Amino acid sequence: MYDIAIIGGGPAGLSAALTARARNKTVALFEPRGFSPKLSKAHQIDNYLGLPSLSGKELMEAFVKQVQSRQPDIIEEKVVNIFPGDEFTIMTGQNTYRAGAVIITTGAPSGQQYPGESELLGRGVSYCATCDGMFFKGKKVAVIASLPESEEETEFLADICTEVLYIPLYKGEYPKKANLRIIKSTPLAIIGQDSVQEIETGNGREQVDGVFIFRDSEPLESILPTLELSEKLIKVDIDMKSSIPGVFAAGDCTGRPWQINRAAGQGQVAALSAVAFLAQKPVSGA
Repeated sequence: MYDIAIIGGGPAGLSAALTARARNKTVALFEPRGFSPKLSKAHQIDNYLGLPSLSGKELMEAFVKQVQSRQPDIIEEKVVNIFPGDEFTIMTGQNTYRAGAVIITTGAPSGQQYPGESELLGRGVSYCATCDGMFFKGKKVAVIASLPESEEETEFLADICTEVLYIPLYKGEYPKKANLRIIKSTPLAIIGQDSVQEIETGNGREQVDGVFIFRDSEPLESILPTLELSEKLIKVDIDMKSSIPGVFAAGDCTGRPWQINRAAGQGQVAALSAVAFLAQKPVSGA
């Protein structure tokens, strides 16, 4: 059980963690992919106040070092569901956690959803092999993979499914299993009535029982369905409060401009708002 769970380890999430720990709150910071790989690839950052001419990697390393000195719990697991209640339940592919408040700092939405994806979510479409893979044991599935980190979950699916169609959206070496077939073509649609029946790519259609989609971050409407969005972005007020009491958001997931300064400032505001929210909650047993 944590006071505050922070979902995402970019500038907004790190700023929120630093502020929350300064207020002596227990913090779980969920970051499965190494602290904003996108920013770390930037050749040079010239507009972050007081730290000119650093590379993105150097700036992120400075952020992370300072936050780690405050000792939040950094959890290298991907959050797949958040359930509101008197306390929030945060589910990853491996474990379940609880927190009194949640700050979402997952960054900008990563790409468009495929036709049929949202309609068939939970009816053959999944974002987590560890969570849902066993429902497809002995069946045929497709995997749409945006990053190499998808390969471990794909190999797990290959161990339990009769066949896996692997559709990589990145260049590199791909998993090799006897029952794993690589399809180098663009995914176009997921097709089905009550459940997934086919996947369509530039090569045509294939019958499948399920489709697993692995991206940088999943659509927010699948992680927390009751969260109010506007064009895939989280609606927040000036205090970074979302439509759900106890859920706050900061950084690129709340809209433009997508700038490091803005993200860090919003992360601080979100953390202070979360601390104020916790102070107003009734004490258990009172």
